[in-house]
Amino acid sequence: MSQVVKVSARGVWVPRLLIQAWGQVDEVEIEQRPDAIIIKPLGRAGPTRQQIIAEMRAAGLIEDLPWPRPRPVPAAEQARLARKLGDGRPLSEIILDEREEPA
Repeated sequence: MSQVVKVSARGVWVPRLLIQAWGQVDEVEIEQRPDAIIIKPLGRAGPTRQQIIAEMRAAGLIEDLPWPRPRPVPAAEQARLARKLGDGRPLSEIILDEREEPA
């Protein structure tokens, strides 16, 4: 498909129909040849994170939880839990031991 582009001091003007045929692009590549100038899309822009989340929410794949997010666990607490839970005993035994410890 051949299209006429306009060149001015402000830049190269590409017809809207040609841009729509390319789809959503971030950049174009302009290649100068002895007998022609080639303008083609360089990289296609993918959907943004917000677009993907909106589409997933519309499809029912994402729902907002009715409760607040849990607070982040500090690194020291994570290390303490890793040592405690990493001793090889079943979690049920550890829970029972904690229940028996005075508060």
